[in-house]
Amino acid sequence: MDTIAIIGGGPAGLQAAVRLRELGFEATVFEEHEAIGLPENCGGLISRSGVKALGLDLGECLQNEIRGAKIFSPNGTMLKILCPKPVAYVIERKEFDQMLARKAKEKGVKIAPHSRLIDIHGQSLFFKSKERGELKKAEYVIGADGVNSAVRQLMGTSISGQNFIHTAQATCTGNFEKETVEVYLGNFAEGFFGWMVPVSNEKARIGLGCRLGKNPAENLQKFISQKYPDAKSYGTKSSLIPCGAPLTGTQLQKGNMMLLGDAAFQTKATTGGGIIFGMKAGNILAETIAEHLKHKKPLSQYEKNLAPLNKELRMHWKIRKYFDGMKNGEIDALIAKLKAKGIEEFLEKEGDMDNPSKFVGKLAGRPKFWFMARTLLDIARS
Repeated sequence: MDTIAIIGGGPAGLQAAVRLRELGFEATVFEEHEAIGLPENCGGLISRSGVKALGLDLGECLQNEIRGAKIFSPNGTMLKILCPKPVAYVIERKEFDQMLARKAKEKGVKIAPHSRLIDIHGQSLFFKSKERGELKKAEYVIGADGVNSAVRQLMGTSISGQNFIHTAQATCTGNFEKETVEVYLGNFAEGFFGWMVPVSNEKARIGLGCRLGKNPAENLQKFISQKYPDAKSYGTKSSLIPCGAPLTGTQLQKGNMMLLGDAAFQTKATTGGGIIFGMKAGNILAETIAEHLKHKKPLSQYEKNLAPLNKELRMHWKIRKYFDGMKNGEIDALIAKLKAKGIEEFLEKEGDMDNPSKFVGKLAGRPKFWFMARTLLDIARS
């Protein structure tokens, strides 16, 4: 019997497995696809601060360094934030995941590909592997199996469709500013935004997200033709991302089952990014399980131990909810006023793409931004 079964071989699950081994516990990672890193549906943008905090060596996974962003309101008003040093990295996601898998194997973690979870009964796990059924035993189950988590469904957790964003992304060739991400707000990306993540001066990932029921692939082609008319796109892929508050209580942990990463909505609702938060949560969950096994601490401590991460994730969610309630004209007016008041310079000095609470408080403390007092209060209350 395995002590711990981790369902899903993405960054969150692999990080949890590595940390568990470092703490002296066995874990097996069950991945439904034939190889780690497949399918690849990620923009591949991660924060420099997150990479440093996790002690990651990106090596050959690193494709580009990002110093800032251009943010366009629906009417085209632009905010440009450009920092003197890199604030984010663009990575090759498949290579990144496979690098983590190699690290896990070096630590003694077992990885079982072609293993799709079908059902759980107590400590019995039923898998489909290469068209055959398999029975495995595990005392604890970590559901790190992504946005459509089977573990989450088996726990009885139902999530409303309004908490998901449907995205489409294409790899494009053209002429791009290598050090700057671009973000576009507008009706073509209702409930989310359009983006351009440069891989180099000649290559970028261009995508958008919108609420369920819309057609992101169709909207994406219109978006590319309007914003990047000289770009040539290929390899369009579509996926869902979680966009809601982080799960808590019995939605997060129930009996011997716990959720992690995208399955637990440990993603930034402002951007959909979840690599760094998922890996940090993986460390926290591993340490929670270790405390449970060593000292009989309850597994419900997982939520308490997540408090610092969840504080930031809830702030991302509140910001997303606030902007979702605004009309295009209101967004245009807000961005124009922020630009006039010097928000670009403020964000260049104080901005943090992972931890909004660090700069939202400072924003409220600057008299020239006091016109936003009601806005900030609305975000806090939302």
